[in-house]
Amino acid sequence: MLVGILYVFSLSMFDLEVIYNDFGKQYFLANGLNETGSMNLVTGIYLDYRLFDSLFEAGILLIAVSGVMWISQHNIQEKNATFMIDKQKTPELFVTFSRLLYPLMLMFGFYVIINGHTSPGGGFQGGAIVATAILILYYIDISKTIDVGLILTIEKILFMLLIIIGGISYFTTDGHIFTNFINDPSSKEIYLITLNVLIGIKVALGLTAIFTAFLKEGR
Repeated sequence: MLVGILYVFSLSMFDLEVIYNDFGKQYFLANGLNETGSMNLVTGIYLDYRLFDSLFEAGILLIAVSGVMWISQHNIQEKNATFMIDKQKTPELFVTFSRLLYPLMLMFGFYVIINGHTSPGGGFQGGAIVATAILILYYIDISKTIDVGLILTIEKILFMLLIIIGGISYFTTDGHIFTNFINDPSSKEIYLITLNVLIGIKVALGLTAIFTAFLKEGR
């Protein structure tokens, strides 16, 4: 397989100027803001031009979370997934620092999610930050409980909402499915913010569920 890939790559080297051009780059620079309403062209691409790819990425995360949950099943009754370090051995300075850092990380995560269309960031990046903030709770209070089953249910609902919202464009944009369904340029941001929030919450919940499962296995 590697030899085959190397052979195909070597053939493509002969027509670099034809195969690898900057047509897409120039098109996005010229039309991205007007067509998607996003100042951040990366957000415009993965929520509008290539939303189909983003839905697959979100689906892969859902499958990964479900797979981890299925593999980590066991018959031992757990009250809660506690951190693998004994609470008595956790430095008090670290606990205090976590309490100070938690709200800041949570606010920053939501800021990255909501402003993903105007600055670097978005649902995937902000969701990872929010998940990290939530997991700090394990350091702050070891008795915190997380219902993994509820998380999986919410994540599935969010994934269906992403598909439904993306599919609305089929009826508002002359059959162009999985794109921005709002035709008014001044209101396109509503669609971008909505999808970024849904993706951000979904990513945060998915990563939290995976980490919680690892904690249970660590016990």
